[in-house]
Amino acid sequence: MEAKKDDVTWRSLPRKDQLAILCFLRFAEPVVSISLLTYLFYQLQSLDPTLDSGAVVRQVAYMQTSFMLSQCFSSMFLGKIADSPRGGRKPVLLLGVAGSFIGCVSFGFITNFKQALALRILEGLVNGNVATIRTMVSEVVADKKDSHAFRLGTTKTDERTRYQPHAFLLLPISFNVAAMFSPLMAGQLADLAGKYPERFGNNAFLKAWPYAPPALLSGSFMIVAFFAVFFFLEETLEPLKGRYDPGIEFMKKLRAVIFGKTVIKASRVAQEEADHEEMSRMIPDDAEAGDRSSEEDQPSLKPTRPPPVLPLKRIFTRNMCLTLLAYAIQEYHITTYNTLWTSFLSDPVDTENRARLPFFFSGGAGMKPDRIMWSLFVVGILGLPTQLLVYPRINRRMGTLKMWRTFMLGMPVLYFVIPYIAAAPSTAAPPAGKEGFWVWFIIIVAQVMMVGTSTFVVPSQLVLTNLTHSSAFLLTGLVRSATSSLAGVIYSYGSSHNMTGLVWWIASGVAALGCLNSRIVKEGNGHEIWMTGDME
Repeated sequence: MEAKKDDVTWRSLPRKDQLAILCFLRFAEPVVSISLLTYLFYQLQSLDPTLDSGAVVRQVAYMQTSFMLSQCFSSMFLGKIADSPRGGRKPVLLLGVAGSFIGCVSFGFITNFKQALALRILEGLVNGNVATIRTMVSEVVADKKDSHAFRLGTTKTDERTRYQPHAFLLLPISFNVAAMFSPLMAGQLADLAGKYPERFGNNAFLKAWPYAPPALLSGSFMIVAFFAVFFFLEETLEPLKGRYDPGIEFMKKLRAVIFGKTVIKASRVAQEEADHEEMSRMIPDDAEAGDRSSEEDQPSLKPTRPPPVLPLKRIFTRNMCLTLLAYAIQEYHITTYNTLWTSFLSDPVDTENRARLPFFFSGGAGMKPDRIMWSLFVVGILGLPTQLLVYPRINRRMGTLKMWRTFMLGMPVLYFVIPYIAAAPSTAAPPAGKEGFWVWFIIIVAQVMMVGTSTFVVPSQLVLTNLTHSSAFLLTGLVRSATSSLAGVIYSYGSSHNMTGLVWWIASGVAALGCLNSRIVKEGNGHEIWMTGDME
């Protein structure tokens, strides 16, 4: 008798308490990074008012590079700790959250650029939480009924992981919620004394530390996440599931004191009975006998020869190299955007009227954090429904490769258009920041295009490289780190030579090369490399 596969719904997801903690942690992480980007340009500028805007943009880029490089160097070490019985997933998460808390709170009280750089390096060294969270989600929702039945040979592998698609959707949802609200909070709290002098102008603390409030708010999310992980999150690494956990044990004793031991015991018994009942429905009556018979037959099986090991150089086929090239190209232009978008909007407008359109103009949009936050809000509010509602339908209709090629065509156009925000007519006279219909029209169009293209291109790229994650991960870290610094240097050079758009147009050209490269990338069938014995 074959076990019946239940329909998966949001309500049927197992361990909702554990998923809630992981989702909150996935929410808190981008709150820190996105909030910081909202006002980082102005905070660094306040540390040294003598710096021109190009130098400040370079500092922003160097900070991004330092974070990515340190994260790249430490990620393998943190991964080994997370997979080791001497470490585990939970200690790595606690280390990352603690590092983020110290870094983001301390950032509100920096007095020079060296301190800012050191804090970003510290955060990068201890923070590998995104990968750990994804791993824990997959382990939390691994259906133990299906897992046991799979060992008995009664279900398929996809039935073991039937909850994972729904569970993994919770992570981008959490990120997009953070992307919506964190810039709004940071934009409103940054430099309160400067924005509202009549109310906060006499506050000595806010005048001395104008960017402490958003840093403290971000830190409050991280400290809540730390205690949630410590007291409520269970270890998911298989060898460590029975290990003594001081946080979990403390909460058990606290619940016993508050609710009484009989209540705790009754709930435990009820859970065990429910597990037994569900297991009995999943495992057929003859499963145990079949398992015994298979064990009895085991000695008669012929010894199998060890599988052949593929030499490293044979992995890099033509299609593999083209796919990794596509990955590098994508990381270049997306990292350029992520590094420069808020800095470009913060860069003061051109007051010397040196513009000679269409290519020679300088300056940025000159926007304050409370205006920049709305451009970031657009990404969050559009990204959520696009990922949940539009992406699955388009993917089913077009397929991964065709969708990737098609939506990639929008990226060269996107990067070509972005710098014209600085040249758009404004209703506010310089040196005031850009305002008016055309300014916000280009911003919204650019952000809509960014959400529309990246939502369909980035996941497709991950699918196309899903068998080469190690190479792709290393390449990603190197390209991101190099691109952040390079983008800052090119932007600074272009600004000083009356060509603010130079870095964006280079990104547009690189993205166009990516479009051409995508036409010769093929979706592999898993048999590009044949080894001895594969046909047997």
